[in-house]
Amino acid sequence: MLILAAAAILASNSLVQAPVQTATVRVPVANVWQAPNAGHLPLDPHVWPTPQVSYAQRIALVGHMPTQVLYGETVRVIERRGAWTHIAVPDQPSPLDARGYPGWVRSWQLGAAFDAPLVVMVKSAKLANGTDVGFGSQVPAGAVPTSATRALPHTRADIVRTAKQFLGLHYLWGGLSAWGYDCSGLTWAVYRAHGITIPRDADAQFAAGAPVALSKVQAGDLLFYESPVVGHVSMVIGNGQMIEAPNSRSEVRIVPIRTSDFRGARRFF
Repeated sequence: MLILAAAAILASNSLVQAPVQTATVRVPVANVWQAPNAGHLPLDPHVWPTPQVSYAQRIALVGHMPTQVLYGETVRVIERRGAWTHIAVPDQPSPLDARGYPGWVRSWQLGAAFDAPLVVMVKSAKLANGTDVGFGSQVPAGAVPTSATRALPHTRADIVRTAKQFLGLHYLWGGLSAWGYDCSGLTWAVYRAHGITIPRDADAQFAAGAPVALSKVQAGDLLFYESPVVGHVSMVIGNGQMIEAPNSRSEVRIVPIRTSDFRGARRFF
């Protein structure tokens, strides 16, 4: 009995101490799918932000492509299944998985982990091999001009300024890149660029933030909508206005703050 118990403890300890397998995204944008072969889209960053992509193609992503990961991001490898790899994205907190946002990517889009401590803070930058990487991508020191990775000030005005640079960009369900953003992708990406990590999805952002009265909101605070489950988020920009990525028919836009179907405001800094 004691021998069996000791063996069980040793086995348990070996499981706990087993190294976590990681990989790094080696393409400009890796689309994360709900399941292998859940959907397909052109892997061309110069196509998706444009009207070349139809509304039917965009709406077909709903429920199938929950997020994206960008060049240089480190992911946890959960399982490999042929041409597909099941991952969790630590940089995208989610109640779906304590390890990070879960989903499936094409295996060839991942490579060995490498040190990429700098974050691209401009819409687009070019690596030495000619690859275009976008806002939020992680790169090694010296991989792009220093100006492209300059740290952004941690102020409300600067957070709003960052969000505004994406005005007119087409909405993309699951979008977390210059290919297009969904509502919570926009708020997540803007906050992350300023050193603030929030959950990936709108309902999780709503649950995580500190409540604030609508009459007390400041620029950079987040507003949440839809019931019974929160399904939309926007950002206050001041003067009674907000910026949002509304739906697959639209683009990132500025509109007056809505009070219909309003669920509450949240503050993260």
